[in-house]
Amino acid sequence: MVSGQRGAEEDTMIAEPEPDAVGRGWVIPPGGSKVDAIFVLSGAHLGIGRTERVASPVWLHLREVTNLDALGDPVDGLQGVEISMEDHSVITAGWTEPFIDSVLATLHRLLDPQPAPAIDAAPVQPAQQMPDADGPFATAPAASADLPAPAAPYAPPASSALSPPVVPPSPSAPPEPSPEVAELERSAAAASVTRAAGSGAAAALELEDVVYLGGYPGHSRRRKKCTASMDRQKIEVNGPSDLSIRIPWTDVRTIEVQNSDEARFRMNTKIHRDASALVIECEQEVTVLLEARDCPTIALRSAITQLLDGLSVVVV
Repeated sequence: MVSGQRGAEEDTMIAEPEPDAVGRGWVIPPGGSKVDAIFVLSGAHLGIGRTERVASPVWLHLREVTNLDALGDPVDGLQGVEISMEDHSVITAGWTEPFIDSVLATLHRLLDPQPAPAIDAAPVQPAQQMPDADGPFATAPAASADLPAPAAPYAPPASSALSPPVVPPSPSAPPEPSPEVAELERSAAAASVTRAAGSGAAAALELEDVVYLGGYPGHSRRRKKCTASMDRQKIEVNGPSDLSIRIPWTDVRTIEVQNSDEARFRMNTKIHRDASALVIECEQEVTVLLEARDCPTIALRSAITQLLDGLSVVVV
């Protein structure tokens, strides 16, 4: 009798995914109060469970997250974060730094126009049949085996969940580029790379809307409406009030391109959501910070990597 009851319970349980990262902290659910919690990151889902009772965690789909902000400074090893969802609900939580890094890495994989990771490689149901939760504090998503079969034999790849459903082209018409490819092409155009005539290699990179955030000796003030130009010899920043900075690549160890979330969490620097931060680490412990407006992070990093190919500068 016991084994029969156990089998029935297992049949009614919702399959929970294997965790990629686990962290302890605290959470303030919408309309609730602060409680200790345990967080589970699994694929594109974030599970939140209370520590004072044994129960399955509730699950958030990370594709429904519209914003993730840090709140103040860490306290007792936990960084406060504010999670905004598509349904306008807001969840406040306290996470450890390793768990924050894991969540950010997953968000980048979901939002950047790159091939989907292996965990999401299997075809999924069309958007109207996705097992997304109705709200941020709903039960775990059902296993894909319980979903109805797709209405049509064609199924878009997992990464298309960020875009409208893709309609397969007719055999007689040339295939249209996928939304991911079109977005990548638009992003690459925003970086405005100038190529040397007949060489095929990037000769210069011009950024026309740059904010100088500081770091260079003698220039501590923040300056807007600057420009930044890079070639194979140097990076040069010019702006109002006689701002003129010229750094040869021989004096630069690394140049890192960060999106707005990375800049907030790692550099404690707030930039526009559509901008990228340039962190230029030079010799003699000098670090110069720039904000490049309207420059997608992936396209800008790719352009800089191409420009500096073969030089000793490490592009991160």
